[in-house]
Amino acid sequence: MAIYWFTDALPMAVTSLLPVALLPLLGVQPSKEVCQNYIKDVSMLQLTGFTVALAIEKCGLHTRIALKTLLIFGTKPRWLMLGFLLSTWFLAMWMSMSGPTVAMMLPILEAVLKKLDSKPDLEEEDDDIATNTKSVTGGKDNEAFELRVKEEMNGKVKQEAQPHGNSHHTLDTLPKVEHQDDDDAAKAKLHDQKEMEKGLTLCIAYAANIGGLSTLTGHAANLIFKANLDDLYEQHGQEAGVTFATWLIVGFPCSVICLVLAWIWMQFLFLGWRQTLSLQKDNTNDKAAKKMLRKEYENLGPMSFAQKAVLGHFVVLVILWLTRDPRFIDGWAWFFKKGFVSDATSASLVALSLFIFPSERPRLLCCKRNRENPGPVPALMDWDTVHRKMSWFVLIFMGAGLAMADACQKTGLSYWIGYQMGGLSSLPPWLMVFIISVGSTLITDVISNTATCTMLMPILAGLAVSLKVNPIYIMWPAAMCTNLAFMLPVATSATAMVFAFGRVTVMDMVKAGAGLNVICVLVITFGMNTWGKAAFNLGEFPFDVLNATAIITNTTTVAMVTTY
Repeated sequence: MAIYWFTDALPMAVTSLLPVALLPLLGVQPSKEVCQNYIKDVSMLQLTGFTVALAIEKCGLHTRIALKTLLIFGTKPRWLMLGFLLSTWFLAMWMSMSGPTVAMMLPILEAVLKKLDSKPDLEEEDDDIATNTKSVTGGKDNEAFELRVKEEMNGKVKQEAQPHGNSHHTLDTLPKVEHQDDDDAAKAKLHDQKEMEKGLTLCIAYAANIGGLSTLTGHAANLIFKANLDDLYEQHGQEAGVTFATWLIVGFPCSVICLVLAWIWMQFLFLGWRQTLSLQKDNTNDKAAKKMLRKEYENLGPMSFAQKAVLGHFVVLVILWLTRDPRFIDGWAWFFKKGFVSDATSASLVALSLFIFPSERPRLLCCKRNRENPGPVPALMDWDTVHRKMSWFVLIFMGAGLAMADACQKTGLSYWIGYQMGGLSSLPPWLMVFIISVGSTLITDVISNTATCTMLMPILAGLAVSLKVNPIYIMWPAAMCTNLAFMLPVATSATAMVFAFGRVTVMDMVKAGAGLNVICVLVITFGMNTWGKAAFNLGEFPFDVLNATAIITNTTTVAMVTTY
């Protein structure tokens, strides 16, 4: 199945159905046990969480958030870069799939770049030139023609500004040295402009991947990690303790630090240290871009009733997630039977409310709706939108991963592989975690992050039990590092969409992504070995040693007998 995932010989969703067909036929597990893995608690969390994200997209709240963020930070290159990073990062924290986030941000970026490309001192005349050029070229921009005409007009303006004593000079009699200097300056400015465009474009993809590290629902790989960890702890009669709230202890700080360092790295790489440290005021182009953003934001009008209602649902959901079981105090789940309420329960309640709550102000008491539209109003969310835009293949893909992980654990394969990797026990724990994290990052640059996490989690779970190391200490950083797909466009939908945008090459992605991979791996490893280790007591093995040894002995014996 892994070979089919690597080669994409079949659609990933179709390949994900192989465990249902093959595991019962091979006598590994009965069909009933295999199928139970395809709809679990994390599957419902993914489904309902994505439904809330679709409601945010449907009412246009995500666009309002993005434009407001860009207006706050301004349009100077380095602040514009930070604005795109922050807005994409924040949206990716909650939208689960990085592709829709990038798809929403790219049109905004394109509009900003077009404004920054415009000529500041001849703005109105350039609009006429562009219109005439499009009429000549069949409605398409002719960049070479526009550049030539603009250069001639700039030369004409400079000439008219000269004293009357030099008025006999024409465009053809200007010194060649001046023309050469102007050409060099124009080429340098064009190069800087292209580099800035590359940096801004890559920032969107990288921020989408980094933002998913912040929350448990930010990436599908995070939920795959949680599902495997919960299964492992259930075998030993314990709770893993990784919830939406506790994930923030490690994930959110690591994500923030990675975002800040990514901003600094992208500045030095694509803007240069001179422009990064520059304190110059905004030029005319920057002001024009800011004016355009303000105009787009004003065109949105005031927040609609639907946007306010969706925002209210979103805030309620986050509060429910954070207060269900914060660990340091009893949360609201304490009022119910232990183990009966999960993060999926909160998400399901809020998602259900979205299908009931009206999208327009109801006609109740003082909240009278406009009489021009009598009759019932649609709800904030409808099933047709969910049916069309939901990434159903992700749910099937997660189910396949959980089914394979369950089979590996019950047959002892994961423990047997972990036993074979026992040589890592001679390494210091922090170095072992670092090596595993680097390996996860390298694999996810050429393979889907969800596929990488699906394959690694059962193996690392067996390795942790074999080495008597806390499973969270090994599995969590590896799962986070599977989301660090920065170097190639094949790893995630975010990098693929940015590459298809047409402003960056593969070498641009490799150059920027390699350094960012190193930075983020170091941050995650450092976080897990400092505040993560203290918060989750990762220095101790959580299971009973004798029981764990018995499980390893029995399962590895079964696996070795089956193998030989």
